[in-house]
Amino acid sequence: MLRSPFLLTVAAVVLGLVGLTQLNTPVMQVLSFATPTPTATATPLPTNTLTATPTRTQTPTRTPTLTLSATATATFSPTANRKATRQARATQTAAAPTATLTPTATHTPLPVARSARVPILMYHHVGDLPPDADALRKSLTVSSERFNEQMKFLAEQGYTTIHLAELVNHLQTGAPLPEKPVILTFDDGYDDAYFNVFPTLKDFGFKGTFFIIGAPTDYGSPGYMRWEQILELYENGMEIGAHALTHRYNLGQFRASIQDSEIIKGNQLMVDHLPNWTPLFSYPSGSYNQYTLGLLKQLGYIAAVTTKQGALQTSQAPLELRRIRIRGEWNTSQFLYWFNYWSSRP
Repeated sequence: MLRSPFLLTVAAVVLGLVGLTQLNTPVMQVLSFATPTPTATATPLPTNTLTATPTRTQTPTRTPTLTLSATATATFSPTANRKATRQARATQTAAAPTATLTPTATHTPLPVARSARVPILMYHHVGDLPPDADALRKSLTVSSERFNEQMKFLAEQGYTTIHLAELVNHLQTGAPLPEKPVILTFDDGYDDAYFNVFPTLKDFGFKGTFFIIGAPTDYGSPGYMRWEQILELYENGMEIGAHALTHRYNLGQFRASIQDSEIIKGNQLMVDHLPNWTPLFSYPSGSYNQYTLGLLKQLGYIAAVTTKQGALQTSQAPLELRRIRIRGEWNTSQFLYWFNYWSSRP
């Protein structure tokens, strides 16, 4: 049998492989696992490709991140915005009053802070005493002679009479007043105001303010002026005010219905008889309360006088102006003393 070296070599290789397969299975297994190495080697290629893909994705990934970040901002921003809005509104609300109050603070001090020292003299009767005069009537009555002396004193001292409306205008707007202003008021509307006071005021070039009790004037009661006399005073530069309907009640001590009747009905009489009348008031016996003040404001009264002594008038209280009561029992020296005393008091 010919034995070719080539055939022998091939046979040896085949036998070797068979033997290895049978006897060295682990080795073959190793070889079989090792064989996929190229596949494993190829695997990183897709892996690298995948890695590269995320790398590409990172650009969009960041974009979503930015988008998400913006989305998150948009999602949570309303809450933040609500808080910010509330804070802003709170700030604006807190600031708004300041802005609102600033002009108020600018304008409010004008009426609140403005004051004027203006003596307002309070008279009742001027003339002779009746034979049966009691102590009250004597105190309320200044003789014609004494009244003339008092007006002469004011004229010689350089006083200028003004109306209550002029005083209020000064307190509210700062309109100028004469250097030494004085206001003369006459309560109740007695007819001696027409026969004795009016001629004397005209002699001195003075003007006065006359407060009228509505009912006795309207009824034509004895001792009171008539409407035609009051209208003559009014047309000659005198100021007319209301002094309630009957003067029977101390208004501050009575219920609202009584005050309504006394003030509203008395007011209507003034409106009916005096064209373009400026609402002014004198409290009967100086009595009033918060309801009285509110009612006068509602009716448009610009000023009211009290029986409180003093001469310092303020824009805070145009319905509570102070006066100096002139008493019938005073002689000239006493008049000068009390006039100067109350004119200088706070």
